[in-house]
Formats: sequence, C-alpha cells, structure tokens
Amino acid sequence: MPKNDNDFGDNSERLADDLRTTADDLATDLGVTAADLRERAEAATGQLAERASGAAAELADRAQHAAADLADMAKAFADKITPEDFQNALEQVRANLDHAAQDVLAAVNEIVTALKNRAGGK
Repeated sequence: MPKNDNDFGDNSERLADDLRTTADDLATDLGVTAADLRERAEAATGQLAERASGAAAELADRAQHAAADLADMAKAFADKITPEDFQNALEQVRANLDHAAQDVLAAVNEIVTALKNRAGGK
C-alpha cells in the first residue's frame, strides 16, 4: 500500500505509462500481424489465380484438340463416302424393295388362288 498520495500518483503514472506502452506494442504487433496476413493472403490468392488460369488454359487446349480430332474424323468419314457410294446404296435399296414387292405379289397371288380353289371346290 502506498505511503502517501505522492507515491500513489507516481505508481498510477507508471501504471498508465506501462499500459500505454503495452497498448502501443500491441497495436504495433497487430499491425505487423495484419500486414503479414495480408501478404500471405495476397500470395495465396495469386497462387490460386495462377493455378486456376493454368487449369482453364489446359481445359481450353484439351477442348480445342478434341474439336480438331472430331473434325478430322468427320472429314475422314466424309472423304470415304462418295457420290458413287450413295448411288450404290440407293440402287441396293431399290433392288431390295423390288424383291420385297415381288414377294408380296407372289403371296397375294397364292392367297387369291387358294380362295378361288376353295370357292370352286364347294
């Protein structure tokens, strides 16, 4: 316990000075810490942006190669099909339809003949 008011005042002033010093030190430390954290965040953001940019560029490159490959395949397929191929395919379809029509006519003739035979046989 202080012996007199003067000692109490001196102690109060020292305590106030100590508190101000401590507050200043804390403010300085917080400022340094905040600056350090900001620098780290900026660096991390830069790294993430760089990685994202690299990934986007890689995906774009892959997509471009895939599109080029698809175009090459389509061209190769188109190069293999000629007008003669289409004409041959149409002729084959026509021949198949003619053959099917002949089969249908033959079946109809058999049915008509069978009906005539039944009608004449009764």
